[in-house]
Formats: sequence, structure tokens, C-alpha cells
Amino acid sequence: MAESEITGSIVPVARQQAMILLETGYIWLDMGKFDKAKEVFSGAAILMPKSEVPQLALGALEFSQGRHDKALQAYRAAQRLAPEASLPRAHAGEALLFMGKVPEAVKELKAAMDIEPDSDGARLAQALMDAKEAGALPPPKK
Repeated sequence: MAESEITGSIVPVARQQAMILLETGYIWLDMGKFDKAKEVFSGAAILMPKSEVPQLALGALEFSQGRHDKALQAYRAAQRLAPEASLPRAHAGEALLFMGKVPEAVKELKAAMDIEPDSDGARLAQALMDAKEAGALPPPKK
């Protein structure tokens, strides 16, 4: 297998091909074409069943539509695929914050910062913690 291929793909997928595929989904998402974005991200998840990245994309799709519970499900799937990665935990924490589950969210955010302290996930988690402390996030649901 070439070093640039995605591990665990059902067919050989080069990293650049995977990035272009996912970027296409994000373009659809940005355009508000949620059905098309979901098709792309779901296809990527099938094509790369051992990668957490398509699950994160599916979570972003759900989150952008305010379906925080469904976003959390996708982020949890990403966590199962990459238990030592900080980004799935940070995104799960974000969804939990927006669901009003603050103690559980804080636990996830702290875990994201502890697992990979100098990662994008840790930086996202810290930014979310800072936003929570500053009162910049929606208040918890009653």
C-alpha cells in the first residue's frame, strides 16, 4: 500500500482524493445543499469505514442544521474509530454544550485537551471552554 493511501479503505483511496471528496461535501454544506453534502459525507464514511474524518463531517452537517443530538451521535462514532484523537472529543463537547449538558461537555473538552495537548482538537476545546466561561454560548436548555 502506498504511504499516501487512507488506511482501512474498502478500495485504495489516496489522501488527496479523500480530501477532495470531503471538500466537495463541505462546499455543498456551505451552499446550504444539505442533502448533497450528506450524500458525499455518507459515501465517504462507507468508502473509509475505519476513518473518523467522514464521521466528523457528518457531525458538522447535523450541527450546522441545529440537530445537536444527531451531531453528537456522529461525533461518538468518530470517537469509537479514533479513541485517542482529540478532535472527536472536542466536537462532542461542543454538541453537548449546545444541548445544555454542561458537566458532560466540560468532561469531553478537558479530555480533548489532555489526550493531545498541542492539537487542533485541544485548541478547539480550549476555545469552547473560554467561550463557555465568557458566556458567549447559548444558555443551557431547561
